[in-house]
Amino acid sequence: MFATGVYFILIGLFKKAVISDYISQNFVDRIFDNPTLFSGGEVLLGIYGYCIQIYSDFSGYSDMAIGISLLLGFELSMNFNAPFKADSMSDFWRRWHISLSTWIRDYIYISLGGNRRGKWMMYLNQMIAMTLCGLWHGASLNFVVWGVLHGLLVCVHKFWSQTVLKHDRHYHPTGVRRFFSVLITFHVLCLTWLFFRCKDFDSVWVMLHQLVAKFNPSVLPDVFAGYKYVFMLMVLALVTHWLPDNWQDRIIRVFEKGGVLVSAVALTAIIFIIMQVKSSDVQPFIYFQF
Repeated sequence: MFATGVYFILIGLFKKAVISDYISQNFVDRIFDNPTLFSGGEVLLGIYGYCIQIYSDFSGYSDMAIGISLLLGFELSMNFNAPFKADSMSDFWRRWHISLSTWIRDYIYISLGGNRRGKWMMYLNQMIAMTLCGLWHGASLNFVVWGVLHGLLVCVHKFWSQTVLKHDRHYHPTGVRRFFSVLITFHVLCLTWLFFRCKDFDSVWVMLHQLVAKFNPSVLPDVFAGYKYVFMLMVLALVTHWLPDNWQDRIIRVFEKGGVLVSAVALTAIIFIIMQVKSSDVQPFIYFQF
């Protein structure tokens, strides 16, 4: 438990204080604060960046909570299960913020009747649950629209997969189909984050307009060169997201065999990296605003 706890604390610190905070301060915030100053290609990269930022921030605080709890003798369940591997929006909500999605399923969706009263009531219950999920994040129309969009996407997937294609509800595509399913789901997810991040609908429209009308790919090589450390961290976040689970088990075994000394060295290394990239301002967890 000690080795696993130290591992999750280190991973959570790195996700939050290195990946999330660095790409936010040095790229993502600049794009979202003044989208008209950037080309559509830069806006798209900013949207990718925010998707990685919010995952690293949310899962980082969850990992730290799980790690600290293990050091105190308590085992908490995992809260994020590689959500960028999701092959549909239904699959995404089984992987993203599992504590919240499970609570909504158990106490709203199922309490309303779930799928026990026919398909159309199932879709209605799903829409109500996801709309309330959006409203739970804040009394803003942006969050409501975000919740409605996710509800619609989940309903569309269920209708297409279970009603049209006659798949079992536990079905997952394989091979090339899975590749394109994951790719499409990721990009749809990124677009829905616009309503979550932007302050108002005008900002969402400006971002979409820049994305469609002023893409200007010729500037992208300079952007990659100018923000190389940002994109290196974004690539690192995505690559580690896809690493096999047994890699994590191997690292934990190293901490287990090395004892307190190895854990202390690893923690010192992470703190040193954080000191190199941190800004003078304290960056609160995104989730603290909800």
